Amino acid sequence: MGAKMNDRVQVWQIPLHVSEETVQRYERCLAEDERSRANRFRFPDDRRRFIVARGTLRYLLSQHFQCVPHDIAFCYGKYGKPSVEPVGLESQMSAERQTTAQSAPGNCDFHFNVSHSGELALCVLGYAHRVGIDIEKIKKIQRLDGMMERCLVSSEQRYVEAATHPLKAFLTYWTCKEAYLKAIGLGLSQSMTSVQVEIDPPRLTAVPTGCEDGWKLHLIAVPEAYTAALVVAGGASVDVKHWAHSTMPA
Repeated sequence: MGAKMNDRVQVWQIPLHVSEETVQRYERCLAEDERSRANRFRFPDDRRRFIVARGTLRYLLSQHFQCVPHDIAFCYGKYGKPSVEPVGLESQMSAERQTTAQSAPGNCDFHFNVSHSGELALCVLGYAHRVGIDIEKIKKIQRLDGMMERCLVSSEQRYVEAATHPLKAFLTYWTCKEAYLKAIGLGLSQSMTSVQVEIDPPRLTAVPTGCEDGWKLHLIAVPEAYTAALVVAGGASVDVKHWAHSTMPA
């Protein structure tokens, strides 16, 4: 028998370079505050990437909650981590579906996270598992040595210095740490050095006090120009899927 849904985590890889028609379709399913946020971006490409990433997230969540994407309502933790509110969902779900899903949004029993960089986004649906995900496009960092001192402990710095591709090695550490801090809802309010990582094999070796809950670290296979990491609370199989905008429901 296959794994139960609660024992599985889905990671969706989402291309962000799409036609203007597709952007408009995603924009129509956004809430007013999301449209306002999109319109504050200075550059059109940044606006497009935000709309496509957020719109795809809405479609993925709507498939789980069996509602229309626009009816998904988000609330945010102290440090910006989103979760789903049940506003508008009950009227869209069957009675049977409400019985199984009604407690998920309000009680944060359904977990998800999203990250995007360059022209690629990752969305993880954790179901009952707390999750955090991060992706970074590999590009030049000014004063990399200073960033390493602020973000990495000495053993991690040595690993980067010895690596064939130091920039990618540094950003791999960054995504691992950021994914964990997003999973626990603290984001960059916490020092990067409070999280310590081994890359090969990937595992968390130290985390902030009180945040030790059996976390598993996964490096996610992404195109060569990127690096990405996922952190999951507890044991779960990870399925990586590719979102096709052409299959988006009308």
